[in-house]
Amino acid sequence: MKPSLIIDHSFGEAYAKRLGVAPWRGNLPGPKLEEWRFTPLRSLAKIAFTPATDDVSVDAVPRAVPLIAGAVRLVLVNGAYRKDLSSADPGKGVELSHGKVAAKDGSSLVALNAAYAPSSLALHVAGAAKKIVHIVSISAAGSEPTALHPRITVTAEAGSSVTLVESHVGLPGETYFSNPVASITVGEGATVRRYVSVDEDSAAFHLATSLVKVAGGGTYEAFHLGLGGALTRQEIRVALTGENANVRLNGAYALSGASHHDFTTVMDHIVPNCASSQVFKGVVDGESHGVYQGRIHVARDAQKTDARQVHKALFLARGPAIDCKPELEIYADDVQCAHGAATGEIDPDHLFYLAARGIDAETARSLLVEGFLADAVNEISAEPVREQFAADIARWLKARQ
Repeated sequence: MKPSLIIDHSFGEAYAKRLGVAPWRGNLPGPKLEEWRFTPLRSLAKIAFTPATDDVSVDAVPRAVPLIAGAVRLVLVNGAYRKDLSSADPGKGVELSHGKVAAKDGSSLVALNAAYAPSSLALHVAGAAKKIVHIVSISAAGSEPTALHPRITVTAEAGSSVTLVESHVGLPGETYFSNPVASITVGEGATVRRYVSVDEDSAAFHLATSLVKVAGGGTYEAFHLGLGGALTRQEIRVALTGENANVRLNGAYALSGASHHDFTTVMDHIVPNCASSQVFKGVVDGESHGVYQGRIHVARDAQKTDARQVHKALFLARGPAIDCKPELEIYADDVQCAHGAATGEIDPDHLFYLAARGIDAETARSLLVEGFLADAVNEISAEPVREQFAADIARWLKARQ
């Protein structure tokens, strides 16, 4: 049976004409596609978005974006690189370039990005990068709803190493659709550490796709944080293509109001003797909706695979909802694979314990939430990033009080 798709007419002839490119002929994924069952795009498809431009009034990086000590800042506005807002080139070991995007991936959202991305911000890593590279993607709509398509390409050559931080933010009070795509190649024996924060405005749509390939002996460590947006989805697809590849993919979300956040991960073990681990945690409040879908695929030849996955979520009220779907698809017979999932409310005994020591109820709840999410945040090996993401979560908790 052919999957049902939602047709989005706002990316047709008129949109393409204004951008000076060929019209996108694809469709947005619909709820009858299994991977999109919990994240319908009806509200997105109803809005006629205008093409984003890079000449919008953005005089400075928003204050909400952290200043990470020792990092080089690269700024994108509506997907286009802004040298005037960026701090400097990445420095020795990392080459920065810009180029056209190749439209060769079958995913509809990736194809949409390829059709309309102004260019790709490309990082070529050939040595040990000493500085953290902080990429800031700013969405700015103006008076009309705007669609933007940032594209980041990272190539880490054999034996190289780099630490990347991405901050996705938008100007307040504006409706926009951000469709970022990151293509990351980790060479043999290379190490890429990537930490992504999505803290979009309350009226924003953010549908991100990460496509990662890890060669033999390579290490990919990633952490994704979701703190805002009307509808957000972070889809992460990782292929372990060489023996002794190692992947640590972790994340956390903290939702309030009517926010919707979807983490969808696919860990594809293709060859033997590889390891992957995933720890995702979330807290939901108000009328929000959290989604976690994690699939581990182990090919027939991928013997000696060690793949683990866990998702835990905490309800802060009776209104929100959580959908969780962990999956194991194993065709090899000599593997160690496991997954687990759990949801629940804050233990009243823990609240009583803190209240008995003179801590007020709201502070006690915040302490318990921070401690709950700390298991995931502590997986970040870069100390300044770990501290910053913990501070971002604390800021979210303070804002909801």
